[in-house]
Amino acid sequence: MTKKPLTYEQIVQVCQKINERYLPDEEAFLQTVHERLSGNTPSMLNMFQTLLAAVDDEIQKIEQQVEIKPTCAKGCAYCCYFPIIVTEAEAKLMMEYVHQLPFKEREKIVQHLKRYFNEFESKIEEVSLLDWEEETFKEEYMASQLPCPFLDRQTNTCYVYGVRPIPCRTYLNYGHPQVCAQSYIPKEPFSYEFFYEYYMNALHDFVQEQISNGKDVGLNYPDDLFIFDYLPIWLKIFFENDV
Repeated sequence: MTKKPLTYEQIVQVCQKINERYLPDEEAFLQTVHERLSGNTPSMLNMFQTLLAAVDDEIQKIEQQVEIKPTCAKGCAYCCYFPIIVTEAEAKLMMEYVHQLPFKEREKIVQHLKRYFNEFESKIEEVSLLDWEEETFKEEYMASQLPCPFLDRQTNTCYVYGVRPIPCRTYLNYGHPQVCAQSYIPKEPFSYEFFYEYYMNALHDFVQEQISNGKDVGLNYPDDLFIFDYLPIWLKIFFENDV
């Protein structure tokens, strides 16, 4: 593994190498999923976690093949102010994960969310008006400096790291860590966003199979897997409905 941060030019070369030689196909991704399941029949939340972990596995395989290592470190949270757009199903599953935590841990997150929605009510309203089809939406969102609802700003760590969504998992920096401090949207970080299609197809297939077998997946299918919004918007809706 390369220990020194890569220059931008080196990152471009690595990207080209990945595109030419190391892009996995969907079958390779599904094989990783099957290996993680090991014959068990997962719940909806377990399947969600399995798919997320499979994305991590595949990214690590690519990193090993091209001999690179992220410079991202615990306590670095610049990307936790990015707009995170997820389906209603993904947001529901993240909240299900929270509800299944031990009482003290769950209550800590609930109290954190209460403070978060009180503190950032106006900013949430502002970013809810940003159209992600517009080219400038990401810069405008970042300029608001609205943190992710699950960011612990005292420690700069994630309350739900185990189920952080695909946008968080696939955005990695192999350059100098300082580039994230110097720019809202630095050019150095690399996104493995192509995994989203594999992940989402597998999630759809699992839900359809469960429904065809007469099982309740706890989702309004297909709507919950086709309706997207900013994560703070979904969580605010769920939180207000719970209380």
